[in-house]
Amino acid sequence: MKFASLIALAASGCAWAAANSWTVVSEAEAEPIHSAIVRKEAWTVEPVRRLRQEAERRLREGPWSVTFDRPAGVQLDGHDYYSQAPYWWPQADPKAPYVRRDGQVNPDRFMANKNAINAMSAAVFTLGTAGYLLDEPRYAKRAAHILHVWFIDPKTRMNASLEYAQAVRNFNDGRGSGVLDGRVFIRAIQGMEFLAETGEWDEKEEAAVRKWFREYLHWLSASDHGLEEKNSGNNHATWWTAQAMAVATFVGDQGALQTAENWYREQNLGRQILAGGAAPREEARTKSLSYSAFNLEAMATVCRIAQVNGVDLWTARARSGATISTVIDYLTPFLSNPKKWPKEQIAEYTNEGPYSLAFAGMGLKKPEYIALYRKLSGSENAWLVLVDLLASRWEAAGHQTRH
Repeated sequence: MKFASLIALAASGCAWAAANSWTVVSEAEAEPIHSAIVRKEAWTVEPVRRLRQEAERRLREGPWSVTFDRPAGVQLDGHDYYSQAPYWWPQADPKAPYVRRDGQVNPDRFMANKNAINAMSAAVFTLGTAGYLLDEPRYAKRAAHILHVWFIDPKTRMNASLEYAQAVRNFNDGRGSGVLDGRVFIRAIQGMEFLAETGEWDEKEEAAVRKWFREYLHWLSASDHGLEEKNSGNNHATWWTAQAMAVATFVGDQGALQTAENWYREQNLGRQILAGGAAPREEARTKSLSYSAFNLEAMATVCRIAQVNGVDLWTARARSGATISTVIDYLTPFLSNPKKWPKEQIAEYTNEGPYSLAFAGMGLKKPEYIALYRKLSGSENAWLVLVDLLASRWEAAGHQTRH
C-alpha cells in the first residue's frame, strides 16, 4: 500500500474513532435511557422534568466568548483565555506582586472569562443532553450555535490553550494551575457527544470543534504549563488526567488516552494516596476536606471515562495498596457529617461533586455508594440529572444488591 494511502487510512480511522467516541456515558447506557424516556418509564419522569426545566433556561442564555470581556492593563491576544488565581491578594504597593492566602478567595479578581467558560460548558452539556434524550431539535440547535461562537467563529473563537489562566498580578501572566479552569470541558464534551447523535450539528462545524480540541490536547500534553500541571502531585494533576482522557476520547487519540490512564495508575493514585485512603497534599490545605473530596471527584471521573473506554481503573492499586474504594471509605464519615473532619477546614464544606459516589457505586458494584450519593445530592443541575438517570437504570437492571 502506498504511503499516501496509509495516511488516508489512518486519518479515516481517527475520524471513525472520534465520530463514535463516548466519554462519560457509554452508548450501551445512553440508548436504553433514551428509550425509557420515550416510554415514559416511572424512574425517568422526575429527571426529565428537571432536565427540561434547565434546558429551557439555557435556551435564553449566551452565547459566550472570551473576546467579549478583556482584562484591563493586560496585553494579550483578544482570543486568549485569561483568569486570575483565586487565593492571591494585592499588597499596599499597587506594583508589588500579589501574595497568597490559601483558601481565602479574592473577590476582586478578573472573572469574566472563567464565568463564561463555565456557563458555556454547562449550557452545551445541558442542551446537547436534552436535545438527544428528549428528542428536541431546539435544544440541539442552540448548543451548536453556542459552540460556533466559542470555538469556530474567527471573530469570537478562543485560542486553544490556557496559557494565561490563573495569573498572579505583578508576578506572571499565567500558571500551570490555570489548567484546572479547563476541567469544565469534560462536561461540554459529553454534551457534544450527545449533540452529534441528534443530527442537528453540521458535520463541518463538528469537525472544526474536534480540530480545536486536538490542538488543545497537544497544548495540554506538551506545553510548559500543561506539563507543570501534570506533574503537580495533587488534585490539579488528577484533573489534568481527567481532562486529557476526556479530550483524547473525543478526538480519537488512543495513544494519549492510554498515556493518561497509566499516569493515573502510577502517579495520581500511585503516589498521592496513602494506605488508609488519605491524600496528604490535600490535607495540608486550609480547606482540606474540600480538596480531598475534589481530588476524589477527579479520580472518579478518570475511572468512569476509563470504564466507558473498556478499561478498569476502579480496582487499580496505589503503591500503598489503596484503591479508590479505600479513599471513599476513608472520606465517607466526613462527607456525611463534615463537622467530624479533624483537619483544617476554614470555610463551610459544600460537596459539589457527590456524583463521584454514584460513578464508583456503578463501577465497583457497590449500591451503598449510590445510596450515599442520593443522600448527599441536592442539586437540580443537568449533570446530576444525567447521573440520576444512569444510577436508576443501573438499579433497574437488577443491581440493587451487592454482587
